[in-house]
Amino acid sequence: MPADRVAAALARLDEHRELHLPLRKSDVLGRLALKFLWKRQVKWQIEANLAIRDALDAVHQQTQGGEGRLVRHSELVHEIEQLRRHDQTMTAGLNQRLYSGLGRVESQLSELRLRHAESAETGDDVEQRLKALETQVAALTSAATDVRLRHAQLDLALDRVRAGAEPAEVEAADRESFLELALIELLDGPADHVREARRAYLPLVTGPVFDVAPARGEWLEVLRSAGLPFTTASDNALVRKHCAGLGFDVEAREPLAALAARPPRSLGAVTAFRYAERLAPDVLARFFDLAATALQPGGVLVVETPASDADLKLDPFARKALPAVYLRFLAEASGFADVEVASVDAPHGLGERLRLVARR
Repeated sequence: MPADRVAAALARLDEHRELHLPLRKSDVLGRLALKFLWKRQVKWQIEANLAIRDALDAVHQQTQGGEGRLVRHSELVHEIEQLRRHDQTMTAGLNQRLYSGLGRVESQLSELRLRHAESAETGDDVEQRLKALETQVAALTSAATDVRLRHAQLDLALDRVRAGAEPAEVEAADRESFLELALIELLDGPADHVREARRAYLPLVTGPVFDVAPARGEWLEVLRSAGLPFTTASDNALVRKHCAGLGFDVEAREPLAALAARPPRSLGAVTAFRYAERLAPDVLARFFDLAATALQPGGVLVVETPASDADLKLDPFARKALPAVYLRFLAEASGFADVEVASVDAPHGLGERLRLVARR
């Protein structure tokens, strides 16, 4: 109910609150009759009107209170709306700051990735340089060792000359003998790498094994660790002395002559590493024939040689690279029935090499 209607009702009730009798004072009978009616019949209506008035008064008060609550409610709604707008403003500002911070972080991450890539490239370059320097240091160390050995040989020869020995009795290694060990260090790198690479040949061979080029003795060390019997020969006094220091007995003889002296069908394997490319064509063919004669049925010939002339530029004793077809031809012409020629990696990345495995 609207507040103005409630107020009008209350006004009417206040106006008719008292009983007004529309009679003259001289009309005593009428007054008595109306008073009787007031007491007997109309009293309930008056009481009802009073109750209605009280009710309307309460409604009026409640309405006034409701209007106050409505006012307070509208004020709260207004405050909430202001808070909501303020929150939206704050959220927008925070989002803007967040996106700005994320942009800076992404930029910094990109810069860090770029620096990391540059440092990785620099690290790889440094590592390659370190490996190259290690190889050079190993080569220089080996060369220094050989120089000291040669000086010792010369000092021994000079001592014997001073002691009155005959010139024919003086043994001094020639320049080629001195260069062989130094070149092996330069061409093949550290001995540990060579030993690791030569272990791959163990499943191919059975004893007894004859090796025609002992060099620094890495392959002999692999055979000894595997418990395989072996023999070898070299006409280089420095090679024999170096291998003797490792505990190997190297026959003082030209390798092909020593191989020819082996009884026929007496060997389980013949091996040659960095050897075939140094032979003349007729000597190489003779080597294949001698190996085929010395090997027993099922025996194997293993030859490893550089695959291209690029690896031979540092080797003054090498003639030229041997094609795979030519190696296969030599093996088959010498009577080997099962011949396989494949490319293998060099011990420390100096180019590919050819590996010939020929079985009787």
